[in-house]
Amino acid sequence: MPRHGAPRVPRAPRVHSVEQARRRLAAALLGAGALAATLLTASVSPAAPPAPDRGPGAASSDVAQLSRD
Repeated sequence: MPRHGAPRVPRAPRVHSVEQARRRLAAALLGAGALAATLLTASVSPAAPPAPDRGPGAASSDVAQLSRD
C-alpha cells in the first residue's frame, strides 16, 4: 500500500486484453450456436414418420433383425 504523498506507479497496459476478448467472443459464439441448435432441434419435426412396426418413441436397435418373409 503506498504511503501518503508517495507517487503512484502507473500500471502497465494489459497485453492480454485482446486475447481475452477473443476468447470471450469465441465462448459467447459457441454458447449461442449450441442454444440455436437446441432450439432448432426442438422445433423441427422429423423428416420421416416412425416405422409402422414400432410405436412412437420406441428405441431403435443397432442389431439387424431377421425378416420373416
